[in-house]
Amino acid sequence: MAVKLEGPLTKWTNVVQGWQYRWFVLDDNAGLLSYYTSKEKMVRGARRGCLRLKGAQTGISDEDDSTFTLTCDHRTFHFQAHDKDERIKWVQSLEATIKKLANSQSVGNTNDASIEEELNGKLLEAEAYFRILTQQIKKLELQIDHSVNAKCERNLLFKDSLTQMIETIGQAIELLRAAKVFKNINYSETIFDWLNFLK
Repeated sequence: MAVKLEGPLTKWTNVVQGWQYRWFVLDDNAGLLSYYTSKEKMVRGARRGCLRLKGAQTGISDEDDSTFTLTCDHRTFHFQAHDKDERIKWVQSLEATIKKLANSQSVGNTNDASIEEELNGKLLEAEAYFRILTQQIKKLELQIDHSVNAKCERNLLFKDSLTQMIETIGQAIELLRAAKVFKNINYSETIFDWLNFLK
């Protein structure tokens, strides 16, 4: 747990219709704001609840200098700090964590786009090599068919091997196309390695 900030806040609860003391812990890495009924309960790991900060928004109350809100998962929670300085510290820390989560998600989306672009390039490359290989094999088969020993067992076995190879590579490319449709990137990358012998 990477604790960015921890300390006491009061939280509005609809159960008792009032403010209740809680000990809060902001985990910067997990993107969680956890709360406990006391600091002692926090030490023992007896968590009362937690709020996910991914996509969350903070708000400042105009009513006083200590109240602020946190909206996450389509719910708004109300908090009260000890004073204005404490509120600023909590709001700034929460916003920094929320921004960090948003940036990491943006990087993840960029990486996904890069992988998908690489997949498209590999697919086009594999299809091009497959066409060239198919043309060369057809020429080779024609040479075998017109040779004096066209019907010998060795030549027949060789032709069968060529046919099986073409079918196998064709199936691999079909898997690559399917992976593109379903965006199964990890599975596609294993096919990339298998197709390297075409180069």
